[in-house]
Amino acid sequence: MKLKIISYSLSKGGAAKAAKNFLYLASKHKKYEPEMISVWGTLRNGVLFRSSALSIFVHYLKMSVSRLLTYFAKNDKNIKHSLNLFDSNYVAKHIDCSLSQKDVIHINWVNNDTISLFSLKKLFEGKNKKIILTLHDEWFYSASEHYAEYNSLYYVFGYDGSNFINRYIFDLKKKINFDNIVITVPSYWMYERAKKSLLLRNSDIHILPNYIDTDVFTELKDIRSKRHKKLNIPKDAFIIGFGAVSGGTNPLKGFDLLVAALDKVLNIINDKNRIVLLTFGANDIDKRVKSLGCDIINMGVISSSHNMAEIYNYLDVMIVPSRVESFGQVAAESLACKTPVIAFNYSGIKDIVIHQRNGLLAEPFSVDSLALNISLFMGMTDKERYVYGENGRDDVIHKFGETVVSKTYFKLIDYVKGVEDE
Repeated sequence: MKLKIISYSLSKGGAAKAAKNFLYLASKHKKYEPEMISVWGTLRNGVLFRSSALSIFVHYLKMSVSRLLTYFAKNDKNIKHSLNLFDSNYVAKHIDCSLSQKDVIHINWVNNDTISLFSLKKLFEGKNKKIILTLHDEWFYSASEHYAEYNSLYYVFGYDGSNFINRYIFDLKKKINFDNIVITVPSYWMYERAKKSLLLRNSDIHILPNYIDTDVFTELKDIRSKRHKKLNIPKDAFIIGFGAVSGGTNPLKGFDLLVAALDKVLNIINDKNRIVLLTFGANDIDKRVKSLGCDIINMGVISSSHNMAEIYNYLDVMIVPSRVESFGQVAAESLACKTPVIAFNYSGIKDIVIHQRNGLLAEPFSVDSLALNISLFMGMTDKERYVYGENGRDDVIHKFGETVVSKTYFKLIDYVKGVEDE
C-alpha cells in the first residue's frame, strides 16, 4: 500500500519534522510503501529525488505574489498568514488523483502555496480517496491566519468583518467538504479548538501526537557531568535554555516575555554571573537580551537531532515561553533528555508539561509568574530537579514514544482505509 505524505518542507520547522517522523514510522512497517512529497522533492527509501530548479523558481514567484496579497489580509502583523491560492507544480504533479483505493494520502503542513484551496476542495470531494489531514496549527479552521488571536472568536462564528481577503479565504474553506476525510491534531487543546470551530465542528477528528525519538533524545550522563567545563562557565552557573527556529524574532515564541522575566530574576538575586542563557535556532543573539548582563551562549541553527540532544543535556531547565503551541516539540524533546521545562499553562504544551511533576506552568503570559517559576527551579537542589527530569522522560516515553505513536498512527491508517470500504 502506498502512503503519500505531503509537506511543504522536508526538514525546516516542527511540522516538517513531525511529517518526516511519520515517514520514519511507516517505513518500519512492511505493508506500507511510504514517500514524502514536498516542494523541494520526494523522499523515498532514504533517497531524495529533487524537484527541478525551474519548478522551485516558479514556486517562489507564486509565493511572492501570495505574500504581497497576504500583507493586506493581516490583522496581526506578528502572526503568519497564508492564502494558498496557488499550487506547487511539483506537488500537484505527484498527487495522483486516480490513486488506487488501497492507497492513502497524508497531508501535513501545506501552506506557502504547496496545495491551493481549490485543489484541496477537488481532492477532498472524491469519496474513494483515503485521506488523513494533520493540523500543525490553526490555519485550516481559521481564515488566513495560522493562529487565532488569544480572545478571538472569529474561528467559531465566522468572518463578517471588514477584511475582504480574510472573508474570501474563509468562504473558500467553507466550500471544502471535510466530511470525506479524517483529521488529526497533536494535542487535546487543538482538538477542543477544532471541535468548536465553524469549519470543522462536524468533522471526524482524532488526536495523533508527535513522535519523539527517545533513543536519540535521552540523558547523556557524560555530557551532563562535564557541561560547565565544556561551555567554559562557572561550576555553580544555572543554565537556562531557549530555542526557536526563528530565534527571538517570532513573537509567538515569547522571547520578549522570557527576557522580561529574567530581568526580574537577575534583579532579585543580584548576581548576574549566576545565570547563563543558552539559545539556539538563530545565528544571531537577540539584541534585547544583551542588556541583561548575564552570560549568553548562542549555539546557532541546529540541524542534527543528536546535537540537539546534547544541548538539552547542557541545561538545568528549558524554558518554552510560547504564547501558543499546537504541540510543543522542544518541550517534549527536552523532557526526554531528563531536562525539566517551564512554560505557560496554555495551548498544546499542557499535554506535555505537568505542573510540579516534570516542570512548572506559569500563569498565561504573566512575566511575574514566569519569573517566580524560574526562581523556584533555581532554589531547588540538583536532586529535586533530577526527579522532575526523570518524571519527564517517563511521561514522554508513555505518551509520545515510538510504540505508542506508531500504534495510534497505524490504527488511523487502517481506519481511513475502512471508512469507504464498510
